[in-house]
Amino acid sequence: MFGFRHIADNRHVIHWGRDESVLADLPPPGVVMISFLDRSRRLCDGLARRELLTVGGLSLVGLGLPELLRHRQSLWADQPGRGSGFGNANSVVLIYLQGSPSHIDLWDPKPEAPAEIRGEFRPIATRAPGIELGEVLPKLAEQAQHYSLVRSIGVDPKGLRNHGAAIYMLMTGHSPTNFSPTGLAVPPSREDLPSVGANIGRYRPANRGRFGYVAVGGAVKEGRVTGVGQAAGLHGAAFDPYTMYDDATKPLQPLGFTLPRDMTLDRIRSRVDLRTAIDAHRDGLAASQASFDQYYDQALSLIQTRRAALAFGLDAESTKTRQRYGMTRFGQSLLLARRLVEAETRFVQVTWPAGSDSEPVPGPDGSWDTHRNNFPMLRDHRCPVFDQSLSAFIEDMATRGLLERTLVLAVGEFGRSPKIGSPTTNNVGPGGRDHWPECYSFLVAGGGVRPGCVYGQSDRHGGWPKTDPVHPYDLVSTIYHAIGVAPDTEYHDTLNRPRRLVESGQPILGLF
Repeated sequence: MFGFRHIADNRHVIHWGRDESVLADLPPPGVVMISFLDRSRRLCDGLARRELLTVGGLSLVGLGLPELLRHRQSLWADQPGRGSGFGNANSVVLIYLQGSPSHIDLWDPKPEAPAEIRGEFRPIATRAPGIELGEVLPKLAEQAQHYSLVRSIGVDPKGLRNHGAAIYMLMTGHSPTNFSPTGLAVPPSREDLPSVGANIGRYRPANRGRFGYVAVGGAVKEGRVTGVGQAAGLHGAAFDPYTMYDDATKPLQPLGFTLPRDMTLDRIRSRVDLRTAIDAHRDGLAASQASFDQYYDQALSLIQTRRAALAFGLDAESTKTRQRYGMTRFGQSLLLARRLVEAETRFVQVTWPAGSDSEPVPGPDGSWDTHRNNFPMLRDHRCPVFDQSLSAFIEDMATRGLLERTLVLAVGEFGRSPKIGSPTTNNVGPGGRDHWPECYSFLVAGGGVRPGCVYGQSDRHGGWPKTDPVHPYDLVSTIYHAIGVAPDTEYHDTLNRPRRLVESGQPILGLF
């Protein structure tokens, strides 16, 4: 809706949103509400007579449509604390490297450090002047002009050094208060706080017939628990991700996009109309019922619009393109992510297929959790797959013009210890690196982020941030900021307590 109201200096204030709740912010007296495009109809499907009158009537208030859209953008940018980059992205692709690769060996080489810290890999130059990567990422070095690195993210774990707690912080922007003292995860429940993807699906909803939140590649796993920090929790099932964890090197069979043989769209619409008529005579709906209705509406719109389902047809891509990404689960999942962005999906999470604390094994799908044999595992197995696939994705997104409006992040839940083979309680063996949440790195690209830069520095051993320290909550706030959702947005939990989307922190405005 757009809302206009006159104020003392005879200017107009514009309120923009897709939700009827925006009306709550507008005073009833003297308000003229102008509806631009009913939610049930997209521009390319044609306009109703009332909508045509509405669009044509914009000039009656002295503001044409181009000026209106420009003014909306200026209002977003002028909001306190928003600043540069707010709302630049239409989509987010979060590439989650569960198990966590060593930041020193990939993103933040330390060639001057002692041998037991710098490790076996030498730094190599990149296409971005002054930026070096570990020698195991030669293809990503050739794409460095398209992305930036943050080398100063870290957190004091306060005893929670295990994967589950760090995953929960990254995926929800909140402290893992429901974890054991050692950081072990508990099964997800509807009492959990919503994931970043679920919040974006709610507060920046996708267009009708498009996905809001899709998770591909592999499930997030910590120990025996699957789905840590992934679901919508308190928001309800309507905002859970659509998951596709099948091996993308094989034909994918997404469920839920076809109707039974004896069912037609007209019959479904008639059932929806009947349900609406019945509900209109009730005093109200329970929260679970409302959530189901919203989920039902989303499912129906996806069936009606085939574009979203067609994104899973990887066989439509050329052999050359598929091979460029790599015929691995991770590579083809990134190709699927590009296709989902093209299909206007709002939030895509691509998760590395091995569990966060799985024992590293040879092959393309093994874990990053290199408590032992860190260097042969990275050199021979993990990095060749990662380097080929992520470089192809970044290059493809840039070539197709998708990177400008898509925020891309590649990050693990923490880093790895600077000192190699140091015996700890986490069972570090010969040539291994331990968990290290105190300092690590992540890659960020697109969505208005300045490319070819490094934000922040770690100390000479890669153990602690030296300049511009960043908290994981700052990273989460940056995602919301780029997609156009205020990180301090509040909702209420089941006890009616106010909750912020992010517990604390601010967007990293220096990236934009």
